[in-house]
Amino acid sequence: MTLYNNPQSRGLTLFPLIQELGIEDQIQQVEMAYPDMHQPNYEQINPMGKVPCLVDRGIVISEMAAIYIYLADKFRDKGLAPDLDDPKRGAYLKWILFCHGPLTEYIDISNLQIPAERIEQQRRSLSFGNEASVHRFLKQGILQASPYLLGEQCTAADLYVAYCLIFAINAKILPDYAEFTPFLQTLAKRDSLKDIAWFQPYRT
Repeated sequence: MTLYNNPQSRGLTLFPLIQELGIEDQIQQVEMAYPDMHQPNYEQINPMGKVPCLVDRGIVISEMAAIYIYLADKFRDKGLAPDLDDPKRGAYLKWILFCHGPLTEYIDISNLQIPAERIEQQRRSLSFGNEASVHRFLKQGILQASPYLLGEQCTAADLYVAYCLIFAINAKILPDYAEFTPFLQTLAKRDSLKDIAWFQPYRT
């Protein structure tokens, strides 16, 4: 497998998953400088000109959520993805796709500093609705973690959600709500996240 990535991109979110799966030696990582992403050679692989992008046996997987789901399923013996017939599979997919969709849209629009009044006017057409709905969804859902989102077993969804949360908190986009603390403390103890400085305050 070949993974095209950039050290300043959201593709860093994949590194904890790769480590948890123990597949570092099965992936050739190609570091892409931003200008190179928009050259014809790379746009033949990913016409969006973005990273991360995984190629496995000639098949291109170009979206973060898709790569997460694909790798966790491909190496399902590692236990990071519920089985297809497990009812928890639905909640697992919900969390990954919430991060890739509504939460990412909310983060991007927050970075653009679009006035709240304008967002409220367009609320029905935005996948995240408004700020209050994103915060409510996250606080209610993560407060129910016991200790992980699906119970006692850590999954790829936990890694994805934790990384997105910690990024948004450090970017001053999300408040560091008390409801997040137990979950982030649990994830901060995992070896795959020990080198990420953002998690340091949660290591007790």
